[in-house]
Amino acid sequence: MPNKSLNNGLRIAVLGAGWFGREAHLKNLLQIDEVEVLAASSRSDSSLQQASELVGPSLRTGNDWREILKTDGLDAVIISLTNDQHHAAAVAAFEAGLHVLCEKPLGISMQQCNEIIAAASASGRVLQVGHEMRFQRLYQQVKEMVDQGDLGQLQLMWCHEYRGPMRPGWRSSEVLTGGTIVEKNSHHFDLFGWLLEDKPQRVVATGGRNVLLDREILDNAQVLIEYESGARAVLELCLFAPYGGDTEIGVVGDAGRIDTWNQDQRLVYHRFESGAKTECTVTDSEDEAGFQDAAGRIDRGILAELKHFVQCCRTGEQPLTDGESAKTSVAICLAAQTSIQRQESVTMDEWL
Repeated sequence: MPNKSLNNGLRIAVLGAGWFGREAHLKNLLQIDEVEVLAASSRSDSSLQQASELVGPSLRTGNDWREILKTDGLDAVIISLTNDQHHAAAVAAFEAGLHVLCEKPLGISMQQCNEIIAAASASGRVLQVGHEMRFQRLYQQVKEMVDQGDLGQLQLMWCHEYRGPMRPGWRSSEVLTGGTIVEKNSHHFDLFGWLLEDKPQRVVATGGRNVLLDREILDNAQVLIEYESGARAVLELCLFAPYGGDTEIGVVGDAGRIDTWNQDQRLVYHRFESGAKTECTVTDSEDEAGFQDAAGRIDRGILAELKHFVQCCRTGEQPLTDGESAKTSVAICLAAQTSIQRQESVTMDEWL
């Protein structure tokens, strides 16, 4: 349902104006003319001070996101709280009649995901989930090539990410994150599903805490997903290799292959029949506020994601990254972590 009162712009509060909320969301929101940031919450007074310096003295701030939800005139919220708080904040926002862009993961259990989706449906407001990789031009180019048949029938997809540790603090907690794979790899599983357009059927995974022993969460994992069509996707993650690698994502069909490198924004396409090779660089908007993660890597697609959210709030259209697709991503994450715990393959019927 569109808001009829958005002629003067979308009035937004950022729930969780910590490091990611400020650097990724707040700085990019300030790039959008039709947005007014009214309020922000954070448990850190220092974070709130930095948010006020970015927005100006008119910004309402507070330590409790529940109080910020009561701000007069709000149309929407960005939820950038710790993962364990997404459910409560999203449900409360929908009950207040607000549109929601919830950072990934949508929830840390299937029950949480289902309840958020139900609350969105009951409110008639927009639910968009922060899987910004779909909005990166690099992967939009891959999607276009897949959809127009450049690879033929898709067979295999992969993601290899060797990087340094995630930012310390709550991201080291199993309870607050929902686990490494939920926190880190919901992005990649979402991308797999978007490109393959297939339903996951079975997951088998292995992983461990081999090097980063000061943390509760896994520091490496390998995850294999089988889809109903027979296509398969594999993820390989390492969180203790800060140098020497890029996030490599690729897909191969019976007619061609695409390889991409996230940080280089590079794409290589091989056509099997002719042997032709095409290589290009696919860059994002120069207006996007640069955001570097804890490993020094630049995350892209956030400005485009936010602009899409504003458009959906105005028109009532379904977001590209909606609740149902986000729920599937969470289900794969939970299945993978369960597979590691049980040391056996897991069918998705248990989760979906």
